[in-house]
Amino acid sequence: MKEFVFSTIDDSCEVEYGTRVVQKRDAGYGFPVYGGGGATFQMDTFNRENRIVVSRFGISKQCTRWVEGKFFLNDSGLTLRTKDSSTLSQEYLDFLTLALNDEIYATAKGTAQKNVEMPSFRRIKIAYPNSLDVQKVIVEEIKEYRSKTDALRLNFSQSLKDVDKLEKSILISKMLGISDEPN
Repeated sequence: MKEFVFSTIDDSCEVEYGTRVVQKRDAGYGFPVYGGGGATFQMDTFNRENRIVVSRFGISKQCTRWVEGKFFLNDSGLTLRTKDSSTLSQEYLDFLTLALNDEIYATAKGTAQKNVEMPSFRRIKIAYPNSLDVQKVIVEEIKEYRSKTDALRLNFSQSLKDVDKLEKSILISKMLGISDEPN
């Protein structure tokens, strides 16, 4: 029995394109609209929830991202859905898509503005464990590491703010001629 399934995006995944919307005509309230980048405006409806978004048009080197909650995906982005959840879990596919960021970016063509060349994108090779149980263990391990790195990032960010406050305090003290040194 093979331990891994070797496939392509096209063979194992449904490519779900976003829907064309225009802020002037479709804007509303409640759900952010995403495409190739960050949220651009809001709408009254959503068409995705808790998904990995892949940029299609005008992509940058960071062309995959996790979007939390309900949102509307416009036609500048796409999502991937597993074709057979009995062989490839959606959660595993999501993390795999994030890991494929550089390969996805490598499919982009264009000089002024890079766009994903879809036939090349669909041919990207993927591999995943043959066992859903193994996929689940890997996903849980990744989540645990992400939780730890998120905590470290938060702690680091707070430390940078503290250092910034200390530097400002020292600068102000020196400007005002205040010193901690004895006379």
